Amino acid sequence: MADTTNPPTRPARGGTAGRRFAEPAGFAVFALLLVVFPLLAPETVVNVGVYALIYGIAAIGLTLLMGLAGQVSLGQAAFFAVGAYGQALLVTRYQVPMVVAALVAVGLAMLVALLVGVPLLRLRGHYLALATLGLGIIVTVVATESDYLGATSGLYGIGKPEFGGRRYDSPAEYFWLLSPVVFLALLVARNIVAGRVGRALGAVNDSEVAAECLGVNTYRLRLQVFVVSAGYAGLAGVAFVHWIGVVNPNAANFPLSVEFLLMSVLGGLGSVWGAIVGAFAVELLDEGLRSLIPTLLPGAVGEVQLIGFGVVLTAVILFVPGGIHGMWRSMLARLRRPAPGIGRRVVSDEDDSPLLARPGRPAPGTPLLEVRDLVRRFGGVTAVGGVSFEVRAGEIFALIGPNGAGKTTCFNMISGVLAPSEGSVWLRGERIDGRKPHVFARARATRTFQNLQIFRSTTVRGNVAVGRHLRSRAGLLRGALVLPARREERQIHQSVEETLALVGLAGDADRPAADLPFGRQRLLEIARALALEPDLLLLDEPMAGLSGGERRELARLLRRLRAGGMAVVLVEHDVEAVLALADRVAVLDDGRLIALGTPEEIRHDPAVLAAYLGVDDDEALTDEALTDEVTRAAARELANGDGA
Repeated sequence: MADTTNPPTRPARGGTAGRRFAEPAGFAVFALLLVVFPLLAPETVVNVGVYALIYGIAAIGLTLLMGLAGQVSLGQAAFFAVGAYGQALLVTRYQVPMVVAALVAVGLAMLVALLVGVPLLRLRGHYLALATLGLGIIVTVVATESDYLGATSGLYGIGKPEFGGRRYDSPAEYFWLLSPVVFLALLVARNIVAGRVGRALGAVNDSEVAAECLGVNTYRLRLQVFVVSAGYAGLAGVAFVHWIGVVNPNAANFPLSVEFLLMSVLGGLGSVWGAIVGAFAVELLDEGLRSLIPTLLPGAVGEVQLIGFGVVLTAVILFVPGGIHGMWRSMLARLRRPAPGIGRRVVSDEDDSPLLARPGRPAPGTPLLEVRDLVRRFGGVTAVGGVSFEVRAGEIFALIGPNGAGKTTCFNMISGVLAPSEGSVWLRGERIDGRKPHVFARARATRTFQNLQIFRSTTVRGNVAVGRHLRSRAGLLRGALVLPARREERQIHQSVEETLALVGLAGDADRPAADLPFGRQRLLEIARALALEPDLLLLDEPMAGLSGGERRELARLLRRLRAGGMAVVLVEHDVEAVLALADRVAVLDDGRLIALGTPEEIRHDPAVLAAYLGVDDDEALTDEALTDEVTRAAARELANGDGA
């Protein structure tokens, strides 16, 4: 259930080896451009470039928040103003050294973001956008009404930076002073996006429920990125106030937030590079509108210019949803789109040896999952009524039943996607019902979905790497510095390659996940779940869309996982495959458990016959006829789809 209020679709993340070489080259070219730009451009254009660098810092933070975390904010100018006012107060009234004051001012912006983010980030989509817009209004009103902050006049007299006896007061010198700051800000943001936190939040942006089921604590990570984004805005405010020499309530106004938003969207939310490109594009556009609009409409001022920004923003969203960066990536993709590969499996088809066994896994036969009197009501409809069963380590447990029987609803309650109306779910002796799916994943349990929930904005390799989220530890700080996390990233890469080879997707590793055929997307979901190294694996119709050969290979894979001590819970319409695979089978009908036993017992259970085939209890069927009838009934169920 991907959030439909997300920003425009981003290009697939997770690159090839060539991209690893392209990025250092890109940073080298960027550094060279920063050096030569003031030497080649006229002073008026360099002055525009100074504003582009200042606002570009804030736009990088907004791109992290929108493009990475999928959260639309209209209040970035509020944190910009907090940083600017904080710096102005410290250097003018308290004579704090500029660098120390800058650290405190940025920290103040991040603290404000933390305090307001705790309640605000429980909102989604346009509700969050409106709330952050209100934050900007509050900051503007406070600055306007506060004599301590200079009221409408603001604070002034902030001097130009001085280092080593040199005063940076010309556009060229200030541009060069800001250049290393912007370079480092861009590098840190790129490292966050490319690391563990970036992968996780990109996955959340595609499918929050799937990311949570892989162990991603979405609320905490979104809050972290919200605070980091505010830090970028606060840093931009510090640079702004030393260049202008004054700060007033206009620093928090809505038009400035719109300008930051336009920079991020025009440059492209798919990359932090887009923020810098967008900043230069918008500042040049700003200069153009200042000259053009009064010519076309004599007497027109800022409000009309804001309309011009709105027109450009609307046009970008309609015609270039990926921004400038998206257009560039699309052109490159057409030139070097990887051809579909043929996966190489680790073992031969005859290999039935145990797979993915791990030290510390519960011994076969140990109860892992206990479902007790589970009930789920939707209004006056009871979808699941009083279901109880247990699943043991080292077994394949199947959950079958006609359409609408409540199988997927049971899965949703077990995994934390839905809270039960009554009853309880126990995993490894801990009660987990009503808790978030990442709690389920932390207990070494995960699931796949009846309706595919792949991460469409990344590659096949990127999808499986998200499955390693709980098996790695690098946070925002380690990810930003990149060097401490490099060894962990190499381990993740190796594990991902092994998992992809296991399910036959190694040759598709660098393909966008959205480009895979439906059946191979099913295999990708399974590979992603296995990357978590679970003790309990819930598979919701894993064979749907697979060819006959792929079904046989998947069945062999599940038997090998069982031999390795993993517990597998299977919802599947292919009853013949279920009866051949499962150690025990539970049958649901109309939300109630009507049978529980071995496949042989289920074949002859009168209640199962009545539920599936409409056979009366006193009607007799031979084993052969029963198998044929159940198989045909299952085929009809598969054709109709499960509405549970």
